[in-house]
Amino acid sequence: MPEFGVSTPVVLPEHVRYHGPQRWLLWPALRYRVVSPLVHEDRLNVFQLAVLGLARSGLRDAREIGALLGLQEELVELVRSDLRALACLDAHGAVTPAGRGTLRDGFPDPTRTVTTYVYQDVMTGSLWPASTLDSQFAQATWPRSDKAEMRFHTAGSPLRVTALAVRPPAAVHVDSPDNEQIVEAVWRGEKAKRMGADKVRRWERPAPDRVVSRVSLITSGTPVWIPVPLLLDKRDVAEAKMVSWNARNPFNGRPSTYLRKLVATRVQQSKALRGYVERFVGRSSEAIEMEYDLLDIALRRTIAETLEDRFTSKLREHESLFELLTLLEKDINRARRSGDGSPELSDVARNSWRLHEAILRDLVEQHQPPDSIVSQLADPLARQLGTYCRQLRMPFSEQARVSFVLSRDLRSKIRNPAKAKTPELLGAVLVSAANGDTDHPFRRLAAAYPHLLTDLTNLSRDRNSASHARTEPLNLEHGEAAWRLAQDTTAAYLGLPLFDLPLSSGKDSDIHGETA
Repeated sequence: MPEFGVSTPVVLPEHVRYHGPQRWLLWPALRYRVVSPLVHEDRLNVFQLAVLGLARSGLRDAREIGALLGLQEELVELVRSDLRALACLDAHGAVTPAGRGTLRDGFPDPTRTVTTYVYQDVMTGSLWPASTLDSQFAQATWPRSDKAEMRFHTAGSPLRVTALAVRPPAAVHVDSPDNEQIVEAVWRGEKAKRMGADKVRRWERPAPDRVVSRVSLITSGTPVWIPVPLLLDKRDVAEAKMVSWNARNPFNGRPSTYLRKLVATRVQQSKALRGYVERFVGRSSEAIEMEYDLLDIALRRTIAETLEDRFTSKLREHESLFELLTLLEKDINRARRSGDGSPELSDVARNSWRLHEAILRDLVEQHQPPDSIVSQLADPLARQLGTYCRQLRMPFSEQARVSFVLSRDLRSKIRNPAKAKTPELLGAVLVSAANGDTDHPFRRLAAAYPHLLTDLTNLSRDRNSASHARTEPLNLEHGEAAWRLAQDTTAAYLGLPLFDLPLSSGKDSDIHGETA
């Protein structure tokens, strides 16, 4: 296995500037210099095949061909022009040797050969859907063995980026790519550049021997680091899949499903990478999906029936929310059997906060207050937020849970809730609800839970303590309060009546059983 370290060169990406929150990875790859035919299309369309077949039968007149196929003469001429460009027809309309080969296997013969670089993932052996005619290297310094600081040269404005180096397992071995892989990688990379997209379909069948036999390797695989940017997506808890980040192809700047799968797979195997992504995202979306998938099918079915009775079939429209509620139901049922101090109570706090965080961010995103309101938010915020608390039928003192750590930066968090931490998120949803409609879900929830900001702040702390293996265990009362609040938050979000449960007031209502 080739070594990847601080002396390994870093490929200079073609796209470096992106909008929004982002983190960078250095991904290990092997770079090969190759000679490959450049395929433009891997198959002919039905019109091209029909015209080419008639040409092989000796038909050359466009009018006659059009009459047989039911096509206008101008369209036949256009199709024949395409076939000449593909070297399937000569200037007189006769089928060329390349055209006869295309009729045999349906694969157009490439008319151009390029010398280019292709890149192989060292952990899977697959080739990236990318190729570069000229491979340059970026300036990089390494303050740590797993962290690089790179300087990307842009027109008059150098960009400095810090990236985490993703090291491959020591035991991994990959073979050199075969000719079929190289031809397809070059085709996908060039087509992605022309189409401005990364989602280029794979070939239904490999290229024939007459094409792949023209491939040759100029160099063996050379270790390189490739900078891969991760960007946050705008999340919507109503979507079937809660994708919170995407990976961009550094060679065309587009979101790449291929690269996201590479990163997501490695996240499950590398603790350092998993922590890096989770800190960036602010939650563990992959962990939620894995937890849910590991549940017994019979248990999932039983819990699903319970949840649908509780929230009606509307819940099925929000799959990520449904998965979180399933995990929460499993945890609270186990905690009730185990009692005070059980590990399941930490899971209740963690999954309850995951649910609240997803819903609150979506509420701020969907119920944006007017610019005139946001522009007025400035230090000191206590009076403004206290007034909003009163409008939502909460005590003025509830603002103290968030205002003491907020600043004018609250404005940006309202417009971009995905970046907000707990106090900022609570402040943002408070402003959203106070300046929203009377049926705003948070407004309805605050009317039933007068100490709602206190409850949510304490729940976030419990989640953090559970994540860091707190020494003082939670008691069952804490878990029940967290579970109950999650049920009402979900009901309010779905536009359903809140449940007939004890309301949050005074000592009995607080998540910790304390007065505010």
